[in-house]
Amino acid sequence: MDLPVGLNPQRPSEEQSISLITFQTKGTIMPKLKRNLISTIPAKSIARLAKSGEKLLTQGYDAELYNRILRFPRKDINSDEFIKLVYDMLIAFKMNSRRAKLSAFVDFKKTIIKKTDIIQSLAKYKLEKVKATDDSFVATIDSLFDDLRLTQTKSSLVTFSKAMHFILPDLFMPVDRWYTLRFFYESTPVNEKACFLQVFEQFRQFAHEHHETLKAQVDKASCWNRNMPKVIDNIIIAYVSEKMG
Repeated sequence: MDLPVGLNPQRPSEEQSISLITFQTKGTIMPKLKRNLISTIPAKSIARLAKSGEKLLTQGYDAELYNRILRFPRKDINSDEFIKLVYDMLIAFKMNSRRAKLSAFVDFKKTIIKKTDIIQSLAKYKLEKVKATDDSFVATIDSLFDDLRLTQTKSSLVTFSKAMHFILPDLFMPVDRWYTLRFFYESTPVNEKACFLQVFEQFRQFAHEHHETLKAQVDKASCWNRNMPKVIDNIIIAYVSEKMG
């Protein structure tokens, strides 16, 4: 039996309405969603999909570098060693050979260091604790997306999301085109920043809705189910692999 997909766009939940108003008051027109995460993934499927997604990822990537990044003290995110780990991890995920070519390391490091204080101000947040009406949070993300110069190209959505996940793994989700964007959209949205904010909001709502079930899937001894954003990402990876090929 196929899992249910989509929401009636004329009848958003109360929480969705609050969140969309928050974005719209900033003059942002949000892309049209093909699927809503809450209505597509039932609670009973979370554990199975999280494990399946992790298994698929383990077949393609070495988790040791990810493990080193997660162990690194977050007070030292502006250190050469940590920034190099993030840079190397992005290369491992082929961020230097696709649409968004990475900036040279010296420039990559410079932009991270320049924004360290702003990034550190977000360290107090966890995905499931962010409030829908927190305008200061949205404004900070909005600024970071515009100001962090991580790539040499205009396309920065995937690189930005992955870099922010590696830096603040309990808050941000990684986004990719094959799994994340295919799950949420018919085609890649033109407004990448609006897309990032919308996908973040989908993850945030899902984390609120299924907090205890998702928390039970977080396993610090696992390869990839190490934090709630990555657990949800692995759920999407498994769903797309099973339902969309």
